[in-house]
Amino acid sequence: MKLINPQKEEWNNFVESSPGSQVLQSWEWGEIKRPQGWEPIRLAVEDGGKTVAQMLALKRDIPYIGKSVLYAPRGPVVDLNNEPALDFLLGAVRYEAKKNGSVVLKIDPEVEEDDRQTLDLLYRRGFKPQKKQIQPRSTFFLNLKDDLDTLMLSFEEKTRYNIRLAERKGVTVQELSGTQGIDIFYDIYRETAGRDHFLIHPKAYYQKIWSTMGGSGMVRIFISDFRGEPIAAVVNFFFGKRGWYMYGASKSAHRNVMPNHALHWEIIKRAKAEGYETYDLWGIPSNPKEGHPLWGVYRFKKGFNGELVKFAGCLDLVYDPLGYFIFDRGLEWFKNIRSLILKGRISDSLSE
Repeated sequence: MKLINPQKEEWNNFVESSPGSQVLQSWEWGEIKRPQGWEPIRLAVEDGGKTVAQMLALKRDIPYIGKSVLYAPRGPVVDLNNEPALDFLLGAVRYEAKKNGSVVLKIDPEVEEDDRQTLDLLYRRGFKPQKKQIQPRSTFFLNLKDDLDTLMLSFEEKTRYNIRLAERKGVTVQELSGTQGIDIFYDIYRETAGRDHFLIHPKAYYQKIWSTMGGSGMVRIFISDFRGEPIAAVVNFFFGKRGWYMYGASKSAHRNVMPNHALHWEIIKRAKAEGYETYDLWGIPSNPKEGHPLWGVYRFKKGFNGELVKFAGCLDLVYDPLGYFIFDRGLEWFKNIRSLILKGRISDSLSE
């Protein structure tokens, strides 16, 4: 085995052809995160002339202590049963960690929480489960291989009713691109964030997503209109055989005409027609209950009757215990203070 240096197209081809088609392991995602202070480190392993493992590890410096942290979102991209490939990749990551003064490698692969065999394999290599999550560990997967009539009939009755209500009320859905799409989405997103008390990135972040991914069709913006007024919007990712519902927004006005139901039904129809096999509704509480910040989001997504999937969540491989302790405590303090200042309370929408 040896390390190789694939270019963008080769990198993405391997990720797309791997189970899950992890868009957060795409070449583009590393470039999107670069202006946010994350340096992409790309590692690829070849065996017998064939790529067998890759990892996009994002490196971020920890202020004041001269250390850094590595994070591989939804990584690594490797058959975890191929232990030699996994070990070779982890050895390469360890070398990078030593070179960059990294205290920890954080991963959150799509390993289900009851997959004891795979989790034990990772635990034997030193990974430890964490309570704090970076990406949501639970989601609904909607199978797009079924025909549209079967899909519609599988939805909860209230969801079917709301989709038809939106049609009767004249809600329309259009796909917008470039500056216009981002501007409309972000205006609605700011209103949503203020109403529902959650934090969002600056507009430049979403502009960077579009400029990096838009040309290849990896990101698409859909808008619901009512009587000529945009009232709901989503930014979705598409990569490999999967689509992801990543960012959603809706105005307070006209919510009674169910623009979000119209949006997602149209997205489902288009994704299916274009050959995508799975729609990842992305992000629900793992133990939902009334009063949770994402209770309304959970109820909306549950209505599409997708397969409930719970992953094991964030796993840490610690290289420097003291540096890791300082980083972990400092990060928790920073997040709590930021939430208190901006939202008036300490809360975490990814809490269980």
